[in-house]
Amino acid sequence: MAIALVVSAVVTACNTPPLTQGPRLAKDQTLHVQLDDQPATLDPGQTQYPYETAVLRAIDEPLLKPGADLNGVVGAAAQSYDMPIGGTTYVFHLRKNAQYSDGVPVKAQDFVYAWQRLIDPRLAAPSATFFANAILNGERVSLLDPQRDAARIDAALATLGLKAVDDFTFQVTLARPDPAFVWVAALPAGAPIRQDVVKKFADKWAASPDSLVTNGPFHVTEMVANDHIAVAPNTHYWGAKPKLTTITFLVVNDGAVALTKYKNGELDVVDVQPAHATNVATDAQLKQQLVKTPALTVFWIVFRVNQAPLNNPKVRQAIAAAIDRDAFVTQVFQGQGMPAETFIPKGMRGYAPELGSVQKFDIAQARTLLAASGVTAKQLSGVRFSYDQSSDFGKATAKFVADQLKTNLGVDVTLEPLDGSTLSGRLDVGGFQIAGPLGWTADFADPSDWFGLFLTTSSNNFALYQNPSYDNFVRVAGSDTQADRRAQEYKQAQKLLVNDVPAAFLAQSVNWYLVRPYVLGATTSPLDEWPGALDPTQIYIGAH
Repeated sequence: MAIALVVSAVVTACNTPPLTQGPRLAKDQTLHVQLDDQPATLDPGQTQYPYETAVLRAIDEPLLKPGADLNGVVGAAAQSYDMPIGGTTYVFHLRKNAQYSDGVPVKAQDFVYAWQRLIDPRLAAPSATFFANAILNGERVSLLDPQRDAARIDAALATLGLKAVDDFTFQVTLARPDPAFVWVAALPAGAPIRQDVVKKFADKWAASPDSLVTNGPFHVTEMVANDHIAVAPNTHYWGAKPKLTTITFLVVNDGAVALTKYKNGELDVVDVQPAHATNVATDAQLKQQLVKTPALTVFWIVFRVNQAPLNNPKVRQAIAAAIDRDAFVTQVFQGQGMPAETFIPKGMRGYAPELGSVQKFDIAQARTLLAASGVTAKQLSGVRFSYDQSSDFGKATAKFVADQLKTNLGVDVTLEPLDGSTLSGRLDVGGFQIAGPLGWTADFADPSDWFGLFLTTSSNNFALYQNPSYDNFVRVAGSDTQADRRAQEYKQAQKLLVNDVPAAFLAQSVNWYLVRPYVLGATTSPLDEWPGALDPTQIYIGAH
């Protein structure tokens, strides 16, 4: 999945054989990157949107970070870690030469404080659940009421499975074995925070470059609200020194304006919105500068599976097989996607396209399945498709699916436009027949972040799908520390899900970016908020 952008220059000297040399760098090593909106904060404990994480990855460093191929994690603030037998204790060995942007060493106690703060219910951290659910006593502490239980919270935080064994050894005890915990430890929200800094500046500590002390390869030098955030190399960073002298994140929340700024040379990296995809893809110059990266996002339509006629699996299979996903990507996604016939997206562990035959577009098979179901097209006509009328994507998806079922199965679906809150309420109580588009975006690149959606007990299981075998595979895999066996358990769960069709999977998003030809060294990943975000130290500006 990784796309490496590299360049080499071959020169010939007089009376010498050709030599391969490094690239010539531009004198100005400033990169201009679009942010879709103004970050509300750069406090790791409070950030929640991609345009915040886009900056956070450059300035903060958690214990671990995702590998470029998303097959696992690699060391970041922690040089290594141990997991003793039993799978409930992780011991992270911090780098002894790691320092914050002010030169103060990074200590294990900073992680204890940062993670306690994440779970502290008074902070209401958007990422709290990931940490609280994994760490010993985390769920109990996170459920304390900030007002009613105020006097108990500080003592409760001390009971969490978090310990600084010494300055450079951070020990985490989990509530139960959790192989996905290493991905939680790689979340940007888990970066260390200095208690002395927060104590001095309180809630304003992350609001100014003077107080925003961070441990990543860059640090913030300028913050101008609704205009830009600039970062420069952290001279105290333990790792390779960045080649870039500045990354300027420009806040541009209008896709057309961003595209114009790119064409004018004011931006080096922008994301391409669907409204502009066709124009960019057909522009002789711009299409050469397109970087396409699959996103870990999948969309589907959901069926209420416990009520006729959609309680018949063959009816659901027929509907799934009657939808042309290539046409869906072209017409609705404007090409910014790829067909999806399975649950786990391409680009992360667990992707298994070979399981998708049941939901593959096949008109003849769809008609055969409907005939075998005992339900006629006439009987199926009138089934309601509920969608959010305020969403252009929702309207386009509903119309596309309805047209496909009419053309390929002779089924007349009744479209039911609803406001967003009404649709949400219907989904919560099963008050629909078909609804969508729904979907999921990975919080981290482990299957455990996905399969819980369709558990019998999940509040997100809008289909009201119940399959004890599926539940068991997911439950066992969630704590199985043997990687190969765990992968097979999740694969069996996905096979059941795809074949039972509580949802018809439609498409996976593909991110489109325009990147200047002279922006080099970036390795893109499906987790990137912009190309190279996972490791901006490798990026440089070539001579141009």
